[in-house]
Amino acid sequence: MHIKGVFGLFETNYELGEYGEYQQGLIDQLAELKWPGQSGNLPPEAQAYFYDEALNSKSEVEGPTVMLPGGMVDLPFSGGMMGGASYSPPGSKYTFATNVYAPMMSGYHRADDDPGRFFQRRGAFTLLTYFSPSLAFEMSDEFQVGFSINFSYAGMGLDIPAREPHLLLFYYGHPWVQETFCNEDGTQAPGTPDIYLCHVVSPYQTYGNLLIEADQPLVFGYNAGLLWSPQPWLTFGLAYNSAIKTNLKGKYDFPIEPFFKEVLLDAMNGSLWPTLVAATSALGLPLPTAEQTEAQGSGDINVKYEIPQHLSAGISIQVTPRWKYNLDIKWTEWSAFSDIQLLFDKDIAFFMLGSLADNLMNEGRNGIEPDAVRYQLGLQDVTYWGMGAEFQYNERLALRAGFENRPSAVPDDAPNAFIPINDGILYGAGFSYQFESKSMLDVSIGYMKSESHYPPCSAKLGNGCNPRDVAYPNYQGQDIRSEVSFLLFEAMYSVYF
Repeated sequence: MHIKGVFGLFETNYELGEYGEYQQGLIDQLAELKWPGQSGNLPPEAQAYFYDEALNSKSEVEGPTVMLPGGMVDLPFSGGMMGGASYSPPGSKYTFATNVYAPMMSGYHRADDDPGRFFQRRGAFTLLTYFSPSLAFEMSDEFQVGFSINFSYAGMGLDIPAREPHLLLFYYGHPWVQETFCNEDGTQAPGTPDIYLCHVVSPYQTYGNLLIEADQPLVFGYNAGLLWSPQPWLTFGLAYNSAIKTNLKGKYDFPIEPFFKEVLLDAMNGSLWPTLVAATSALGLPLPTAEQTEAQGSGDINVKYEIPQHLSAGISIQVTPRWKYNLDIKWTEWSAFSDIQLLFDKDIAFFMLGSLADNLMNEGRNGIEPDAVRYQLGLQDVTYWGMGAEFQYNERLALRAGFENRPSAVPDDAPNAFIPINDGILYGAGFSYQFESKSMLDVSIGYMKSESHYPPCSAKLGNGCNPRDVAYPNYQGQDIRSEVSFLLFEAMYSVYF
């Protein structure tokens, strides 16, 4: 049997820099229209209107977050314990085993006022395998095969404040709107359509906060593998981890910020809004009613996504009695994880507005529906490799070192600023020590660093500037840099019984 401890030190930082030409152009143009001749020295009300807390700021992740039964949990450090056991009956060619491990455990949290919280304030994906009955069979002295069925817990949590400095909000702030529909005191102008459009709405205001916690206590998967040693100095290995399709159930909370609720309700309380609702509903693109907007809050949610399948193959060569060389090639179908479906129990006012804009401007490609969001990460499958060497220092102690090339699952032609980690090389070193009792201690340390740059308007998810993309331009037109680094420590103690 064995027990394994894992401890990690992670840092994830963003530099949210200057606006690019597109975004600064929108600001300068609107500033000149609203405050003519003062664009170089804007008055306080103009500075407040264009205030963006994320401009020239830094964001730092405070620590890890995991999704567990009961909800998301912020942890003071990254770490945990795992373990398993195997049994081979005397004289038998069979081995029986089970193991507890985490194929996927990713998540982090930021401070409530961190400017990077519009990527996400808290978020977590968990796949925890708590029972994995396994069977291996020794077909010959040179060839063994194995298979396991995995019983796992799957969970996802998300806490994200919502803002969207999109072109539509800059149009809403155009002086023509105030001059056409409003009196100087902010009341609705006589003779105009009965819809109130006289609120002053900054493009950088937060309009809501989406909180999701959903899980599935039991999901099934399987693993298979083989080991072939045609010569005492040569071994081949192959391992396969199946894809796992999740169907999580949980709760959501999506309150509208009081100011934005007032903006929406004032517009909807006029006599024109029911006519607009009827007209768009006839086209299959319903707008929210005042009652739906007033009632927006909590409910049930169904989350669906696929955890990708993984294949790895390796070769181990005993070059000399003391030196061993290993080479691995791995493949992961990350494209299967690209479509995360959030299915709500009712139509959501913000999504109804977003769905209308998405269908009119982009033929629905943003995946927004009145009661659903299909979050499209746009990932690609990756093939990567790693190599390592082992030196048998003496009968008890073996020294190890190696590295693994880790390419990004984000395509070069479709950057995604929501995923801070990209290309990098994982370096590792460690040792194995066998005690007199034949028990064994394996210790390793790994290090990786990844840096990314997203020039203004380059990442559809993050700082994109295409007016057709009515979702996810949280930092529209802004220069973004990310840096992720981690140290990972592992120690495993194995004992015979």
